Parts: sequence; C-alpha cells; structure tokens
Amino acid sequence: MSTPSTPSTPSTPGNPGNPSRLVPLTEGVWVATSRWYRTTTTVLLDGTGGALVVDPAFLPDELAAIPADLNALGLRCIGGLATHEHYDHVLWQAELGDVPRWSSMSTAQHLESARGELLGPLAEHLTPDLIDIAGRLLALPDDTIPWYGPTAVCIEHDAHAPGHVAVLLPDSGVLVAGDMLSDIELPMPADDETLEDYAAGLERLRPAVESATWLIPGHGSPTQSPMLRYDADMRYLADLMSGRASHDLRTLDPQNHDLNVRNMQRARRA
Repeated sequence: MSTPSTPSTPSTPGNPGNPSRLVPLTEGVWVATSRWYRTTTTVLLDGTGGALVVDPAFLPDELAAIPADLNALGLRCIGGLATHEHYDHVLWQAELGDVPRWSSMSTAQHLESARGELLGPLAEHLTPDLIDIAGRLLALPDDTIPWYGPTAVCIEHDAHAPGHVAVLLPDSGVLVAGDMLSDIELPMPADDETLEDYAAGLERLRPAVESATWLIPGHGSPTQSPMLRYDADMRYLADLMSGRASHDLRTLDPQNHDLNVRNMQRARRA
C-alpha cells in the first residue's frame, strides 16, 4: 500500500482466472497468492486442528475460497491477524466465523476512529457485506499471539504503517513480514516517515530476519533467503540517502515508478 487509502499498484479486480487457493509452504504454514498485486494470505496451524488466518485477501472469490479450503483440510478458523491498517490487509469473510481478529493497539484504534477514511476505497472492489466486516480488530494483549499454537512473536514498528507488526514463529523459523521485504515492491514508508525511519524499522526486524528460514511478504513470493531481501532493501535505502541512483531491479517495474520518485524526494528533503 502506498498510503493508508490507495492501493500499492493499479488494481486488478477484473483479472480472469480462478481464485487463489491455499498451498502448503512448510509444516504448519499454508499460503495463497491473490490476483490483486500478488497479495499473500497466510494460514498458521495450531497443531490441534485450528487455523489462524493472517491478512486474508483480496478479491471476493478469493476470500470465499479461504473457508472452503480450511474446511476441505479439516481445519477450523480460530482467529485472525491484520499486520497493519491498510485496507487490503484488514479483510475478512463471514464463513471464517466470529472469532478474535488481532492487530496492534494503534492499528485497532485507528480502524475504530477513522474507519470510513481507511476502508473507503474498498467500495470500488468489494460487496457491502465484506466491507462491513472488514477492519473489526482487537488489540493484541502483548507481543505474542494469544492462541494454543506454537509461540508466535509479534514485532511492532512504524516503517510501512503505524503499528505494523511482523510475526515470527521461532520454532519453525517462519517470519510473516507484512508489507516489508518484498521481491516486487520497493520499501514504502508510511506517509510521514523518512527513509531513515524506514531503515530503523528494518533494523528492528533484523534479528527476526536473521533467525528466519522462511520469509513471507505481504506482496510477492515467499523466500528461503530472508537476508537477501533484507540486504536489498537496506542497499536501496542507502543508495538514495547517499544521493546515488539505485540499480535495484524493482525500480524498473513501472508500477514502482511513482514510489521510487517519492522515495528520492524523501532523500532530497533529508
């Protein structure tokens, strides 16, 4: 997401094809990749038949496929998590059930106080019933997910959005990064954040990235080389902050052009 109210890239709600389906990534972790800018839905299993759904997305048929896939796998949804406040990460589907849906405290509070502003763009893409249940979030009680599954540590920072959280499962080495460390999207600071602030958010994530064996970004492809993603983002930021043009291949993607220009402007202002 480029801002809390606009999509990361031009939308693709009319893309043909079947809805994305859950596929296994590693033990206890399933993912689905949306036709909407390769947005990732992550499902974490608790080992007793329960499933935590992280950032379900995005198109109506893809949202409907999530509970259908869970049912086919003999799983029940026991909760949800939104990594941050942007509208493509706070969605839900009624058949997933009336279960707790967690986020950081600042995310939950902002969705409550500025619901219309944050969710307004969904009117172009989703039906009223899906919009109505979007963003109904509870604040995490501490820095771990309150479930019966393996320890899931939430790491909060403000780089991409206020109160953004990543989720690390230390036992399996899986890091669900939200809208960070993408192979298709350049670093995208929150509106009032500088490149230095964004780099500070990355530094907060560094220990988790170093310990991870799988990295799942909010947009793009999961990877078993998390530090390569981390180093690419830090190198991109360092180039711009030093006044150099970046040769990051992501800058060649037309959908990253405006973001790259904004980041260069941030660097000049600094």
